[in-house]
Amino acid sequence: MKYLKYIFLILFSFVWLVGLSPALKTKLDEWNLTKDSYRFGDLYRLSNLPQFKDPVKKCPKQVFVEKNNGSKKIHLYIIGDSFTEKERVGKEDFAVDQYQYVHWDNILHLKTDTSAINILLLESVERHFREKMVSPIHNLISDSNTFVLKGPEPSFMNKLDLAFSSDGTEGRLDAVFFQNDLLLKLKEMKASFTFNLFHRADKKVTLVNHDKDVVYYLDTDTPAITSAFTELEDSEVDSIVGNVSKSKALAQKLGFDHVILSVIPNKVSVLMPEYGNYNNLISRVYSHPKLDIPYIDVLPDFRKMKEKAYLRGDSHWTCQAQDIWLYKTNTLIKKMTQENI
Repeated sequence: MKYLKYIFLILFSFVWLVGLSPALKTKLDEWNLTKDSYRFGDLYRLSNLPQFKDPVKKCPKQVFVEKNNGSKKIHLYIIGDSFTEKERVGKEDFAVDQYQYVHWDNILHLKTDTSAINILLLESVERHFREKMVSPIHNLISDSNTFVLKGPEPSFMNKLDLAFSSDGTEGRLDAVFFQNDLLLKLKEMKASFTFNLFHRADKKVTLVNHDKDVVYYLDTDTPAITSAFTELEDSEVDSIVGNVSKSKALAQKLGFDHVILSVIPNKVSVLMPEYGNYNNLISRVYSHPKLDIPYIDVLPDFRKMKEKAYLRGDSHWTCQAQDIWLYKTNTLIKKMTQENI
């Protein structure tokens, strides 16, 4: 009985530490003691509805990307989000000689090579683009070398709040203890029972197209500016385009020859724009008379593809859709670099 008491004490201490410490969760991931909670898709992870369980596959790299034949080298820098993170795309996918990615949340110290053609690509998913462009870009810093630093460290009190926040704690405990196949099956049974009996799914997702597709609630059922159906005044579009132009000016001061804009459509904007009063953020920005940089528009292409554009249980694109975006990006890069020759 005495030993049992100590076993339970150690067990619950471990559970408490996992819930409290993001660093411990990271270590457990590194030691392969946990399973990837996103392996069946980020939307399946939230809903646990079995009809959306779809193993996420890594897209094959571009078999052949035509390089520029000019004398100048091409250096591509991307400020982006999860659509352009290293797990999805990398240098080999672009017709460039040098490549650097930085997430919007981090800081890129850089020294541009004046002998090369330097291109900056601003990539953002539609739901966060309005948030990103409330001001010009602020995470590029001229320096003697090029390297990425994480954003400013939160204060001690903020760290404490984050450590004890229910969302973070719940997510860490779920990832460590509830992502094995057996418990996932039980979670699926519970989610199916609740959905079939009460037509209710996790509050973080929305089912559209007569329940055939799942999307983020952030894209639909929220008054926040992440939703594709939140009112968008012309004055805000003017402000967004103005901050894009200011971002271009800042980039040029840092030695960039070209700046490109790419807003990746929300899943619901492709599959069901009639879900509500769609605000047409992407098309209104792209067609704005004062937008002074080239852009990559995949919304019409994705709408032709319909459900083939996005993974069934995930908010990200399929390999086919990613290839379309890469083709358009490389075509634009090639056009720009030829103009510089």
